[in-house]
Amino acid sequence: MDNGVKATIDARKMAFANAYELTNEFDKEIEELFKKIYKFGESCSDAMDFENKFSSSPLNEEYMNLFVKIGSKCPAKKYDSGESTTESNGKKIFDEASSDAKYVMDEITRPARRQARMEMDSKLRDTPLGKIEQASNMFHLFKRFKKPKKTDIENEE
Repeated sequence: MDNGVKATIDARKMAFANAYELTNEFDKEIEELFKKIYKFGESCSDAMDFENKFSSSPLNEEYMNLFVKIGSKCPAKKYDSGESTTESNGKKIFDEASSDAKYVMDEITRPARRQARMEMDSKLRDTPLGKIEQASNMFHLFKRFKKPKKTDIENEE
């Protein structure tokens, strides 16, 4: 297995321990899920390939469901950063979860955004402004070619 893929999967596994005070009740479920994820990861060439395939696989949904299940039964981990208020711990957990959600949403929506951009570019080419831009591009392309000198033409003959 690629080291990048393994590191990505290990980070996902550590997310459980970093976010919640886990009880032994979930150890077996977590291990079973990650056996499947590691096996899935063996078919991926690198971490980006894994992320692209994993985001649309049923394993991702299973992972998210287990995360929610554990979150509903285990208390959130408290981080001691000099502040001992529940509000500061809740804010840290919220910020981390929010950041993770933004990353996941960016990864999920990237293909759709790319497709929309390509369709918009395609439609713009058919407008008068698009035709002007195409003509300008062609003009600049032909402008790069050197005009043959009269002596070059005479030498060929």
